[in-house]
Amino acid sequence: MRQPELELGGWANPHRDPTRQVGYLLESDVTADFYLTQVVSHHDMPAVERFLEEAERRGLNIPSLFGVFYYRSANPRTLDALTPFLPVPRDALIRDFRTGATAEEVCARTVRALRGIGVRNVYVSNLPVGRAPAVLRDVLRRAADDGSP
Repeated sequence: MRQPELELGGWANPHRDPTRQVGYLLESDVTADFYLTQVVSHHDMPAVERFLEEAERRGLNIPSLFGVFYYRSANPRTLDALTPFLPVPRDALIRDFRTGATAEEVCARTVRALRGIGVRNVYVSNLPVGRAPAVLRDVLRRAADDGSP
C-alpha cells in the first residue's frame, strides 16, 4: 500500500496439485501483479496443461511467466545434483541429448511446447552468463521454428 508502483509477484508449481497451486494465487490476501512458475520441461506438458486448465476453470487472470531451465548437457551427475532443487526429467533429457540435440534445441523444445499450449511468457534460468544474450537469441530463434529437421 505504501509503494503502489512496486510490482509484486506470486509463485506456483505446476508439478504440484493444480487445485492447491491455483488456490494459493486466488486467496483473498494475494496482491500479486503476476506469478512465476517453477521450471518446467517439454517432458512435463501434461502437468502444465492440468495447471492451466485449473487456472482457466477458476478464473485466474493475472499474467504468468513459466520457468524454463537451460540444461547445458546430459551429464547424469549434473542432472542428479540438480534434482534436489528442481524437477529434472533426467532420463528424457539424456535421450534428447543422445539424439544429437544441442542445449539450445532442448531449451527451445520447451519454449515451443509451452507456446503450443498457450503460454506466452517465459523466463530462462541457467543461461551461460558470458553468452546469455546470444544463447537466448538462438533459443528463441529455434523456438520460433516449427521443429522440423
